[in-house]
Amino acid sequence: MKTLTRVLGTAAATAALALIAPTADATPVRSDGESTVQYATMLVQSGAAARNAPYLNNTFLGWVTADPGSNHQVSWVDCWKDGDWATGNYSSNRWFKAYVTHTGGATQWAFVHSSYVTNQSAVRGC
Repeated sequence: MKTLTRVLGTAAATAALALIAPTADATPVRSDGESTVQYATMLVQSGAAARNAPYLNNTFLGWVTADPGSNHQVSWVDCWKDGDWATGNYSSNRWFKAYVTHTGGATQWAFVHSSYVTNQSAVRGC
């Protein structure tokens, strides 16, 4: 899917991300007898810390990388959770569980601070 993001650009990649998604906690949606999982999308600013939990101590996985030609990454978002207070672009204790690529060498579900998220659709609490 990352290849689609790089080839299609932000607008087309956002649409493509809504079609196929990796397994997480989202509710399955039935379409023509097939079960698929759909996630909302959002933009995550490059340089945001990707964490395995919405807390600051011992949770760091890597820094979110940018899609080519931009300062953000188009990502799926599963849910939000309140955790530790942190200050990025603003102070908040809200974190989003997003499917991101980071400098730790992986593409995975991770928590990112809300201040680094834009164009985010409404999602459920984790």
